[in-house]
Amino acid sequence: MVFYLIKIIGSSGLFIIFYKLILENEPMHKFKRFFLLISLMLSFIIPFISFKQQVLPTEIVDAVFFESTFSINAESVNDKSFVKSINYMFWGFWIAYFSITLAFLSRFLINIKYILQSARESDIIPYRGSKIVLSNQKLVPYSFLEYIFLNKDAYTSGNIEGEILVHEFAHVSQKHSWDILFVEVLQIFFWFNPFLFLFRKAISLNHEFLADEAVINQISDIKFYRYLLFEKVNEQASSFITSRFNYSITKKRLLMMTKTKSFRNALCRQVSVVPLLGLALFFFSTITIAQEKTKNVQSKQIVVPSTTEGATPAQLAEYREIVNKAKNDKGRPVEYKISSEDRERLLALFLIMSKDQQSQQMIVFWPSPPPMKKRVPTEQQIASWKDPEIYGVWIDGKRINNAALDNYTNTDFGSLFVSKLEKNAKNYGKHYYQVNLMTNDYYAAYYKKAIVDRHKYYMNFRVNK
Repeated sequence: MVFYLIKIIGSSGLFIIFYKLILENEPMHKFKRFFLLISLMLSFIIPFISFKQQVLPTEIVDAVFFESTFSINAESVNDKSFVKSINYMFWGFWIAYFSITLAFLSRFLINIKYILQSARESDIIPYRGSKIVLSNQKLVPYSFLEYIFLNKDAYTSGNIEGEILVHEFAHVSQKHSWDILFVEVLQIFFWFNPFLFLFRKAISLNHEFLADEAVINQISDIKFYRYLLFEKVNEQASSFITSRFNYSITKKRLLMMTKTKSFRNALCRQVSVVPLLGLALFFFSTITIAQEKTKNVQSKQIVVPSTTEGATPAQLAEYREIVNKAKNDKGRPVEYKISSEDRERLLALFLIMSKDQQSQQMIVFWPSPPPMKKRVPTEQQIASWKDPEIYGVWIDGKRINNAALDNYTNTDFGSLFVSKLEKNAKNYGKHYYQVNLMTNDYYAAYYKKAIVDRHKYYMNFRVNK
């Protein structure tokens, strides 16, 4: 989920930055309104769009043996304090999220209630399909949904200019409030996305451009209308979810009125949205692997020696006695308490047990895996592994940037194995296959060590005991 949220933030950032640089200052306000709303919705949709990508058929190893065998430390795996800290972090995160979300939701609902209550408590007169709310409060004209809020004394005395009324009616008739409500709801639940604030400001400003355009199309004295804007800019501001006057917005509106429309310029900027959409899909969509025919290579099963007769009760008692000596205060065996002599004795006793007896022990032994055979990748495989969306690459046990494969040829490697990540894997979504490569020198050293250790047994702790 975090991966998708990051993509949502990234895609919304890409769209709003493009808007600010390319579209905002152009007099094509209807297109800009369409772009802002659609791009905002696409920011939440694109991360969930999946594209299937075919990959080269590869031998997939079901179980991969690494040259180092790690003991399973029951002490660390079952450490309750560690689990509790994880739980505290998890619940702390959700408590913080819901607390902040609840605060934003409460503020939103309180403002809505205040506006609607103000409409109910005031005189209302019909106006061209909308409703003029005559308030006793001193306020700057503003609109919300179907309501146009005006000061009652100013309206009855004829001090509300017709141009201002046309401006606010344009907000109502073009349903600008729904745009604001849409982005406000998104901000309530995705308050951690800083680009939503920029979207809201851009949408509000473009609403003013649209309303100004509606006024200019109906009047002849544009200079008088510009004077009105100067007059209103210093008056009392209205509610946070209404159209309103302020200096910075007014300055931009006045500048916009001086611009002339250019069909060619507008067309070029509108067409530039197409490659923008391609970039958003490329960077923020999800790539899934198409079902391809792969050769699944079953790793050789390592058989732990056992006997049919099994160990005697006395031998089992001796085994348990050594294990008990190695236990800590929590009743779990720890490796540092087992001497080399006790380790050798445990191994000898373990190998004479039956399979059933071995399965009941807290300390178990595994034989060394056989060395992997030499395998040289093809140039075609090397080229395909350069795609970081599909493959995570390790060379000689170290994670590398996929582009570093440019520094190698296929003959530089003496061994390879590829494993397919399960959906619950840590890196699933970042890539879908793990490629482990060994250079020739590294493989030679690995193979030599594997041969020397071929009769070696590794001690492990069974965590479910």
